[in-house]
Amino acid sequence: MNTPLRIGVLKLADSAPVIMGRHQGIFARHGLETEIVVSPSWANIADGLAWNRLDAAVIFAPLAMMTALGRRGHDTGLRPLGRISRSGNTIMLRGANPVEGTWNAGSPGRQAFDLWAMSIGRKPRIAVVHMYSTHLLILRRFLKMIDVSMEDEIDLSVMPPTDMIHALAENAIDGGCVGPPWGTEAEQRGLAFRVGGSATVLPDHVEKIIVASGKLLSCDATGRRMSHALRDAIAFCQQPGRRADIARALAAPVADGGLTLPLAATEAILPGGDARECVTFAGGSLLPSDLDWIISDMTALGWVDNAEHQMLMRWIGPVPADPAPACARSL
Repeated sequence: MNTPLRIGVLKLADSAPVIMGRHQGIFARHGLETEIVVSPSWANIADGLAWNRLDAAVIFAPLAMMTALGRRGHDTGLRPLGRISRSGNTIMLRGANPVEGTWNAGSPGRQAFDLWAMSIGRKPRIAVVHMYSTHLLILRRFLKMIDVSMEDEIDLSVMPPTDMIHALAENAIDGGCVGPPWGTEAEQRGLAFRVGGSATVLPDHVEKIIVASGKLLSCDATGRRMSHALRDAIAFCQQPGRRADIARALAAPVADGGLTLPLAATEAILPGGDARECVTFAGGSLLPSDLDWIISDMTALGWVDNAEHQMLMRWIGPVPADPAPACARSL
């Protein structure tokens, strides 16, 4: 009896290629039996990869690289299979926007922040989805653009993306940087306003990638099949004409193969939608140009040293083929 490949995802629109890959039979056509594991947080995803409870996962690059470096307490053999998505992150704040639209760099943005923070009446509490996330790096760059210190002028907290809507509604946080569709959902429900995000800070940046464990990669044929299946699933999800069908599939309950995402917000952020922070599905091999800004920011923050910086640049190279004829699992 075959053992299915366990692929970890969160309740995010970036997970669409994996959900639709199974929903549309794309994985099966490539000879892959899969089990989609919907995790409650990015920490669960990282631990699942580190301790062999997951064979692959959709994840952002900073956490993938820190996990590959053994920061989850275990040597993983984790390697990237390719890109999944670009852009889509939203920086949202609760209350009333003191200016019209997004905040501009320099003194106009600084003045808007001061007016907004004054209405809060204390140091603002801003959430990100994980400390080792593109969201934190995007937030840091945005605050630097408007001359605000992330270290001194906000209180930073961490929570799963699905929890931010409730936290905003309960005034437990004053804002956050979150992936699609949750920023658009907060806007549509009147819980927050958008001040920036991927489109204003770093347009078209690589957001989610797919990584595989050393266990999966011990069978080179499995890695190739997974890459080819994801290529087809990403191409499917990038078609604007599929937007409504994909949104409905992602809005379905987890028990029915979906992610329980909010339907209207999800349709708005998919390719062809009218949200201000849409996700773009983009496959292909990961390139140094995709990650150089991330690794540079990670080094500047002290997450990695210069030697680890060089290791990470090599990490994105081609996965070596296993010369052994036998695979870790039959498919």
